[in-house]
Amino acid sequence: MDNAIVVTLIRHLPTQANRDKKYIGWTDEPILAGLKTKNIACETNEIIGSDLIRCKQTAAQLFSGVPYTDNANFRECSFGDWENKTYNDLKEEASYRKWLDNPLQLAPPNGESMQTMENRVLQAFLEAFEKLEEPVIITHGGPIRFLLTKFASVEKNFWDWEVPHGSMITMYWADKKAVLEGTRCTSFSVEHLMENERM
Repeated sequence: MDNAIVVTLIRHLPTQANRDKKYIGWTDEPILAGLKTKNIACETNEIIGSDLIRCKQTAAQLFSGVPYTDNANFRECSFGDWENKTYNDLKEEASYRKWLDNPLQLAPPNGESMQTMENRVLQAFLEAFEKLEEPVIITHGGPIRFLLTKFASVEKNFWDWEVPHGSMITMYWADKKAVLEGTRCTSFSVEHLMENERM
């Protein structure tokens, strides 16, 4: 196990739109002020993550002073015309109801399908391994659910994964080759970084 690989996935801290249960894929909104987070044992010399401000601010709060490399491929799914809208705003729209039934293939108007999001996230995830031995990645709920669906040692459907804001998932593989070949991790653990975990 000397060559064991550890990957850390962190979902950004919540924003006001998250609190309001709005879709904010590519909307660049800051995290809420005054959020209290726990000290974490994870040590790293560099963070990789989404280029959106909520991820950068989360990195600054959790890993003060650690360099952050942003990659737009780690963004949440783009919800296009549905950005900043809620389920209640959209539930009467036929296109929205169709999308709920098949989000992998269908895209919101002027947005992207979940399949498109998954393809770019996987590319960014594998690129992270070329750069860092044990990547720490700060991203969004959709990308993390996808990576868990693909790589976690427990098999679940995309929507069955609970990934609260401020959660940290640590995944373990025997070696780097296993990750690059798409093998599921040997184990993973979950830690909640917010002191108040209602979000």
